Amino acid sequence: MFSKIYEFFKKLLKQNYKGIIFLICFVIVISYPVPYYIFTSGGITDLSKRFEIENGYEQEGSYNLSYVTELKGNVLTYLASFLIPSWDLVEISGYQINTTESIEDLAIRDKLSLEIANQTAVRIAYQKAGKTFQINKEKLYIVYTSEYLESTNPIKIGDQITSIDGNQIDTFEQLSNYIENKEVGEWLTLELLRGDSTVTTEVKVQNINDTKTTGIGMYIIYDYEVNPLIEFYFSNNESGSSAGLMTTLAIYDTLIEEDLTNGLKIAGTGTIESNGEVGEIGGVKYKLKGAVSSNADLFFVPIGDNYNECIKLKEEKKYDIDIIAVSSIDDAIKYLESLKN
Repeated sequence: MFSKIYEFFKKLLKQNYKGIIFLICFVIVISYPVPYYIFTSGGITDLSKRFEIENGYEQEGSYNLSYVTELKGNVLTYLASFLIPSWDLVEISGYQINTTESIEDLAIRDKLSLEIANQTAVRIAYQKAGKTFQINKEKLYIVYTSEYLESTNPIKIGDQITSIDGNQIDTFEQLSNYIENKEVGEWLTLELLRGDSTVTTEVKVQNINDTKTTGIGMYIIYDYEVNPLIEFYFSNNESGSSAGLMTTLAIYDTLIEEDLTNGLKIAGTGTIESNGEVGEIGGVKYKLKGAVSSNADLFFVPIGDNYNECIKLKEEKKYDIDIIAVSSIDDAIKYLESLKN
């Protein structure tokens, strides 16, 4: 039986080897990566499926994060973008801090951005609701390296700094003060946690714009305690900071007895800062289109260029959705409270 199968495929390959070789080459060529993303309309995701709070209150309506459908660029998607009007080409270089960053580096930074957005949302929502939020420890993650960085071993995006010159690092302030007290030109030994491995490298203290620095950019990720407990369930393909506003709103409304949704399907976008201010984001037109196609009732958007772009698109496309400009989490809460009146 095996010999018959073998002979069949042998004959098939012999008779069609040119076509098979062409097909293999064709697949390789169209799959070859190019330095672009393809952006197109996304949709909305109910945030009640992305976190759970112990004994939290439920809402009649829903809070939804708006997202962009993002495709990795290859020859096929690049060519298709010229044929499909709703597909837009975006150069990867626009997201790179320096030219050495890979797509994987950008993905790691975006995942860390999501984690920061979530912890900022938790802190603001819990404090506004009068609940316990306590920071226990800071973790410092490297998210970019500048062109003037000098190091003896490669430093990667996502590395966690654990010590400097043998001294344990517990806070960003501690690290910053240590560098400030060193002389320009001195070399410092960093211990980095990379996955399950420990990596050691030396970095040189530089003077850039009258500031002592090593050329490393960091994010602060907190270990914190809250009461009631909260768990997040974001998927691996979800990242970035643009859901900060909506996540904060959703958490806050789950912590308080009053239902602010008024039974509405609420979508929106915007980053959330530590002081509660809402920041602008990219790709807002794709997020508005996704909210409209998902029949959202209203769309929160950062005031300024993002809002102006949404209003222009709404008028052009005759969208049936209320677009609400906000500059802070308080603006969004006040608007929702006003709907009851």
